[in-house]
Amino acid sequence: MSRDASSPARVRLPWGNRLAFRLSVGLGAGSTLVLLAVGAWNLHRQRSQLTDLVGLSAEGSAETIRRATRNAMLQNEPEDVDRILQDIAAQSGVRRIRIFDKQGRIITSTDAHEVGDYVDKGAEMCWGCHAREEPLQSLDLEDRQREFTDSEGEHVLGVIAPIRNEPDCANAACHAHSAGQRVLGVLDVQLSLAPVDAHLLASERRLGLGLFMLVVAVVGVALALAWRLILRPVQRLTLATQRVRDGRLDTRLPVTSRTELGLLARSWNEMIEELARTRAELEDWSRTLEERVSEKTRQLEVAVQQMIVVEKMASLGKLAAVVAHELNNPLTGIGTYARLLGRRLAACAEAGREIEDGQVPSIAGTLDLIADEAGRCGEIVRNLLAFSRGNGARCLPESLPPILQRAALLLRHQAEMRSIELVVDAADGLPQVECDAGQIEQMILALGMNALDAVGRDGRVEIRAEANGRDGVVLLVRDNGCGIRKEDLHRIFEPFYTTKEGGRSVGLGLAVVYGIVERHHGAIQVDSEPGVGTTFHIHLPLRQPTEPTPAAPASVAGGAA
Repeated sequence: MSRDASSPARVRLPWGNRLAFRLSVGLGAGSTLVLLAVGAWNLHRQRSQLTDLVGLSAEGSAETIRRATRNAMLQNEPEDVDRILQDIAAQSGVRRIRIFDKQGRIITSTDAHEVGDYVDKGAEMCWGCHAREEPLQSLDLEDRQREFTDSEGEHVLGVIAPIRNEPDCANAACHAHSAGQRVLGVLDVQLSLAPVDAHLLASERRLGLGLFMLVVAVVGVALALAWRLILRPVQRLTLATQRVRDGRLDTRLPVTSRTELGLLARSWNEMIEELARTRAELEDWSRTLEERVSEKTRQLEVAVQQMIVVEKMASLGKLAAVVAHELNNPLTGIGTYARLLGRRLAACAEAGREIEDGQVPSIAGTLDLIADEAGRCGEIVRNLLAFSRGNGARCLPESLPPILQRAALLLRHQAEMRSIELVVDAADGLPQVECDAGQIEQMILALGMNALDAVGRDGRVEIRAEANGRDGVVLLVRDNGCGIRKEDLHRIFEPFYTTKEGGRSVGLGLAVVYGIVERHHGAIQVDSEPGVGTTFHIHLPLRQPTEPTPAAPASVAGGAA
């Protein structure tokens, strides 16, 4: 049954990784920057307008002062001019009014302390006209205004207005200037901008509060829309993805709009349905494949059992053929010598005479040959029984040096007869080994006899026992004989395989050795090089495992001659 993902549990992500948090920060920061830019532009525009209004007011005040003092100036009554300036300066918002002549000397001022002083012609208020060698006769209103902070720290707007040499002034009896001088002085009116600053500060506060409320409203509305249109569908998709990751392929997304997210939800549902169908098909294929594998396994087991039976029959046939061949040679010799001896005895009986003394050695030699061939048959049977029975080892703690010495006693006579140097040595302090002493002695004898057969006169055979770390010992049987060819190395442990010529071996010695090593959970390694010699390394553990373990395979190394 399909489960709806419309009311999922909250995804526990760090705040910094949540889409809602990032969207909120982005919207808030973007809205704040935009609204701050608009507010700053609005405040700048408002300040410019208010400053322009104050400038126009100052221009009007300057014109009023100029007209009010005109008659007093024509009559050359400085006291009346000063009184008029003081009356006007007493009005609210007027900081200072002063008049200075063309040379920059202050003639009258509402600040009595600066009367008679000279203004700096390079100052801000004079620079517009006096920047050139010949001062300008007129300036625009914008160039005649300036904003500055006075000595009391108040924001002030200053406006300068030229006092021109009008015809009435030039023709007056008291006037000392010629009619060609167009500008007689400058009227400087300074108005306080404190009301403007207060109004702008209040506007900034109202604007800041309005911006904050507007940002909150914009971000809130944007987040509400984003949550409904984007964030909630994305969260549903995220949770659905997690459920599908957990294997719940029955998860579906509700399609609530026709936008891209609605198309994404529809595509998601189609994809999950296809994935569920594919998964069901794979599971069916898997079950079918398991059934087929099980069936093939059963058939293979039956085939393997049949192959084992066939191999056993083939091995039995090969064994019978080899045994028949090996026994047939000495038995043929026995039959031949027996018939020969019978003919001699029959000839003596027909002639009616006794066996002569001269014939006794020949008859004795024939009987010795018959005994040798019979002994050879017995050896073949004994080796075959030893290989086929594979009796388990009765392992007890044994010391290896006595075992090596007993084997040396049996080998030394053969070595002396062949003029071969036999060296048997056991390292000092060898630990006891859990083994079957009889089988270990049989293994050493078999390897020792092979080594004696491989070397010629004046050869050398070494049998040594050494410690192999803390968990075992190593038996080495080394000779400097003819060696083993490379192509024969991998077959030397096969039953009935021999490289000895003249029928001197039935090829069961090394197979018996391998069986003894295997029963002792050891390992055997062969290093051989034709013309140099052969070395057998037998690794035996100190303790036999309590549970059956697979034996280590034999390994061979060497070169071909």
